[in-house]
Amino acid sequence: MEARNSRKKPAIQLRYYELPEHEPALALMGEEWLRVYGTEPEDLHFHNLMELGLCQWGEGTLLIDGQDYSYREGVITVIPANCLHTTISKDQSLNQWEYLFVEPEQILHRAFPGDPLFVEETVRRLSRGAGCLTGPEAQPLDRLMRLALEEYRTRQPYHTELVQQLLAGLLLLAARLFDADQEPVQTVSAGLRQILPAIEYISRYYMNAVTIQEMAAQCSLSEAHLRRKFREYLNMSPNEFLTAVRIRHGCDLLNTTSYSMQEVALRVGYQSVSSFDRNFQRLMGTSPYHYKKNSKDYKGKLLEYKISAKKGWKTRQDV
Repeated sequence: MEARNSRKKPAIQLRYYELPEHEPALALMGEEWLRVYGTEPEDLHFHNLMELGLCQWGEGTLLIDGQDYSYREGVITVIPANCLHTTISKDQSLNQWEYLFVEPEQILHRAFPGDPLFVEETVRRLSRGAGCLTGPEAQPLDRLMRLALEEYRTRQPYHTELVQQLLAGLLLLAARLFDADQEPVQTVSAGLRQILPAIEYISRYYMNAVTIQEMAAQCSLSEAHLRRKFREYLNMSPNEFLTAVRIRHGCDLLNTTSYSMQEVALRVGYQSVSSFDRNFQRLMGTSPYHYKKNSKDYKGKLLEYKISAKKGWKTRQDV
């Protein structure tokens, strides 16, 4: 009989982000990101989008692709999707990072619509590089990063167009720094990579009646195998992940629109308000009505949840 592998898998997290509608990037910035980083071993994580980071204040260590990098104010990070990494504040001190999450292929296709081969090669370079940049090589990236963040702070006329151009420049500068022939960065395990098509499918079609059969078909897996993989790597079922994505989008609609509760429920994939309310209560610990009425009390709460192969969803308050 073949011996079962009893080695414990390392705990990692998928931190899933969605680009705002009509925006080339998701900006995470401000006082919310003044915090102690890296308080748990499970903070090793990966994203579905590329992360561009700027250390505004503080110092510590970055673990990227299995290597340690010291950082301090002014450091720029370029971390592709699916690359394992984490940030650890020195001596558990307060640090402030600000981030732009982007989809390089989308930005570069907009910048170079007539040259798909150039876009493909540039995206390939970016997917093979991950780094913590400082000194002279980081200065051009630093300037563009700060300009892009300032655009998101002020949102002046031509905001979207300017950010698009700044990000295209950022990506080209980053691609220049990475050797196209170097080995790919460490990505998520082959087992977890198997279910990424289902994760992407859910993120795109969460508002529809997504079935387990459709999810499994995206991965060329049986339904039972898909369920096992989700449990093994994300500590939740495919339907639980679908619920989490729907409720997150529900929070966004409650915070940013005046839609009725019925409209919000329909837009995130629920045919009845009661079903939306039940799932919202279970995940957020309050009703959608109370959330909307007291949104400041819960603003960003769901963004702080992290899918962990060990502990599932966890907030900063739980640390």
